[in-house]
Amino acid sequence: MSADYDIKLIALDMDGTLLNEEGCLSLLSRKILERVMDKGIHVVISTGRVFSALPKDVLDVDGMEYAITSNGANILKLADQTTVYTNLIGKDSIMEILPHIQDEDVMIEAFFDHDVVAERRCLENLDRYGMVTEKSQIYTLSTRKPVENIAAVMEEKADRMENINLIFSDQKKRIEFWNFLSRIPSITVTSSMPYNLEIGGATTSKADALKHLCSLLDVKHNQVMACGDSENDLAMLQFAGLSVAMENAAAPLKKIAHFITKTNREDGVAHAIQRFVLDHRQYTNQ
Repeated sequence: MSADYDIKLIALDMDGTLLNEEGCLSLLSRKILERVMDKGIHVVISTGRVFSALPKDVLDVDGMEYAITSNGANILKLADQTTVYTNLIGKDSIMEILPHIQDEDVMIEAFFDHDVVAERRCLENLDRYGMVTEKSQIYTLSTRKPVENIAAVMEEKADRMENINLIFSDQKKRIEFWNFLSRIPSITVTSSMPYNLEIGGATTSKADALKHLCSLLDVKHNQVMACGDSENDLAMLQFAGLSVAMENAAAPLKKIAHFITKTNREDGVAHAIQRFVLDHRQYTNQ
């Protein structure tokens, strides 16, 4: 079946999607984003990152209005950095799960107030938690603030918690945690990397935030194009009228996507926007 979409909003995951392997926005991708925004189409960053961890080269793109952060916990208006929507985890949920996620072999990152903290002992031993590449270590150390006791901080900030990121070096333990946490109805559990779990509120997702932003901008869901690569992008792609998975995407995304574009190394997002928005071509969903 073929379809031709009148795209008004493009929602883009960053890591593994819009950004290249160096974690940067390529010149080609930047030019394509600027061209499409010049046509009056909204381009929205939709990421698991907190606002403080958004790369400057993305924020500096002229015309970028909104960012969905922390897997949908916040929508920020970039011009004045105001928060126009929140969907946090909730204090009761934090207090319920906190005793169950404390483990010497698990690194906990707490997202709140558009920032991220982690225990100093973990940040000083990233190899222990499976972050062995120079890229992952540089990113983590440059975006996480050290604290001495993560549990105490989470209790103090429990009513402002956007997201919790758990990092594992042991895949068996990761699966055990996922199975247990998935049975708690007051939270959601997803993942953006093979070694992590991401905990949000009961209804928190990129799709939920995108739905609210579409309402604010008077955009219908079938006028949305969404691009992603990881399981935390799945609901967003299911919501969009035109769903695009990266060639480097996880299998569940490729299974449901209308189109599979090139990898993030090959400017796959730019390729998809050129094909379906700037060139106005039809696609075939088989």
